[in-house]
Amino acid sequence: MKPVFLFLTNDENRNAFPKTGDLEILPSEEYFNSLNLSYSDNYLTTEFIFILLKFFIIPIFILILITLIFFLVANRYKSEQVSTKKKKIDTLVNDFLTEIIFSTYSAKELKKKIADFKSTIPYEKKWCRHMILNKLIQFKQNIHGFDQNQILLIYKYFGLDSYSKKLINDRRWYFKSLGIYHYQVLDYKIKKGQLKYFLKSKNKYLRSNALIATIALSDEKFGVLDEYTEKISRADELKILDIIYQKKSTLPKNIVKWIHHENNSIVILALKLMIRYREKLSVSQITHLLQNPDNLVRKETLLAIRELNLYEANDILIAHYPEETNKRNKISCLKTLGIIGNEKTVEFASKILLEENDLEIKFEIINCINKIDSKYFTKFTSDDESQNNIISKIILHVTNPYLN
Repeated sequence: MKPVFLFLTNDENRNAFPKTGDLEILPSEEYFNSLNLSYSDNYLTTEFIFILLKFFIIPIFILILITLIFFLVANRYKSEQVSTKKKKIDTLVNDFLTEIIFSTYSAKELKKKIADFKSTIPYEKKWCRHMILNKLIQFKQNIHGFDQNQILLIYKYFGLDSYSKKLINDRRWYFKSLGIYHYQVLDYKIKKGQLKYFLKSKNKYLRSNALIATIALSDEKFGVLDEYTEKISRADELKILDIIYQKKSTLPKNIVKWIHHENNSIVILALKLMIRYREKLSVSQITHLLQNPDNLVRKETLLAIRELNLYEANDILIAHYPEETNKRNKISCLKTLGIIGNEKTVEFASKILLEENDLEIKFEIINCINKIDSKYFTKFTSDDESQNNIISKIILHVTNPYLN
């Protein structure tokens, strides 16, 4: 006989009435076991997570946080201690260097003084050696009125030349360059020969630094440039010119050789030096330079002719103009002709004026003619009315002082 269960249900009139139905029953043991298992799993999972958080995760997190705070505070304290120590050493080094640089100690006395001073500072620390070296460089660059060789003696007696050599022997190009810079700024000429090895380095930055240092340490002949084949950057070009100007030397005797150099960077450098020293170019040199396929060489040549007022180049430029392929150089050529030109130039310019369609070049042609003969355009007319309009507008611009 199947068991009968009584259920209370609600009808639409909200009247409870009994309802009977058949229900399959599991054995009691199996049913209660299933209930206990589900309850036990949920309970153990919640309890396990709570215990894990309380006794493991949170304590470990707090421990890590405390350790981190401790290290931050300790590091801050140590940093302040080192900073205070460095300031103290900086004052000591500054006072000591000031004393010995302006002193009259003999080499033997100077060496002993430095040895005694080194024992009072943490000289073995890299930052300390770096500090002393920077101080020497500052003295060398900014203070005058003392024997410059004294700086070099101090540099050697401190053993800083070994430090620079160690940097140069480093595999990293940055440290090599730093060592090279030390030699350059301290005028350590005896080491000039060692730097030539780096002139052929594959690293362009190292090669550049070696070139600048070698020129700075060289005599007034600057022979290192005679055989230099690498391109010289604009920045290095300015540095080289600055070094040559600072040396207050005469124009290098091998400047003629540089004009015919295979390396166009050297040619451009030579032209800039000739402008600086007001050294005139010969007709044969001008002809040779204007035949150079490099636009920059031709540009510098035209500038040199203009700056040096080489009137003898007038016919050469008239012949060169039709052959010039670079627009900026064409304009530069016309500007130069406007300064060194004569009646022959006006005749040439008037012929190409109507043929030229580029307004920028046409403007420079008119400007060139006007500089040589300011009355030329008062009687100028063209059969082409549009050309007359264009030229008249350009003339107004050229002759107006407020637009030039």
